[in-house]
Amino acid sequence: MNDDFSPRLTAMRDALVAEIDRTGAPGTAPARRRRPTRVTVLAALAAFVVGGGLTGGLTAAALPGADPDSAVETALAISARYQVEEVDHARVLGDPTFVVGHGDRTTTVIDPPRGADALTVAWTCLDAGTFRVEVDGIPVGDESCVSARAGQDPVTVGLLPITNEAATVTVTGAGPARWALWTSWTQRATIAEPSPQQDAETQDGVVTLQEYTTAFNRLQACMAQAGHPMAVVPLTYSEDGLWTSTPGGDGPWYQYGVASESVEVYDTQCYPREFEAVDTIWQTEHPQP
Repeated sequence: MNDDFSPRLTAMRDALVAEIDRTGAPGTAPARRRRPTRVTVLAALAAFVVGGGLTGGLTAAALPGADPDSAVETALAISARYQVEEVDHARVLGDPTFVVGHGDRTTTVIDPPRGADALTVAWTCLDAGTFRVEVDGIPVGDESCVSARAGQDPVTVGLLPITNEAATVTVTGAGPARWALWTSWTQRATIAEPSPQQDAETQDGVVTLQEYTTAFNRLQACMAQAGHPMAVVPLTYSEDGLWTSTPGGDGPWYQYGVASESVEVYDTQCYPREFEAVDTIWQTEHPQP
């Protein structure tokens, strides 16, 4: 996927990084990672490189005089919103909650806003220690922080479906080591169901080259119909360590990118409807070198 960010979001990231450096607050690791999975660990700087941003722009934590806990809250909020809005194409609803604590603690999140059907949790260790997070008794994350990493590893847990009127979030920690927890109600994106054609192509658990190319053509047609046409994408082969469009060697595969403004339509509609299941089987049958 493209890693484009708007000037506003780039400025937001830079201001946040500068403020964290100025205050000496936790969360200064230089590591980055793009496009995390739905249950993922993000390095702190990746939390600043966001697509969704915070409602109302920069919070007080990104301004001079902010306390370290506010800076941590901002880092977790941005990391969570990036996961929710950019990766999962969902929406953060209501007022998030933020807690800094140590040892064991249980937080109950109540009164989901209209449309909420999931909970997003982001957390990090502020001191060296081992922590465990559960939502309604289901483990959703473990983190062991040694001294060099303490405060450097915000953890964003993907959308956890919630069907009742409350959710119980439990953090289990050892001794005085501190942790920070951010939670918010979320409305998940609507993901398209596989088309009848894709169901037929994957029914036997095997995908032929013709089925692979036919499904990809449907993906391109879907994107074009939605107003996001893709470029011409040739089949690509791998031979003697080189990529080529000439048949032979391993493959073939379609290798392509999607413009940042097209990602949501691709992720939620066209890819799952026309190509995802076919692509998954084909990639399993033909692993790329």
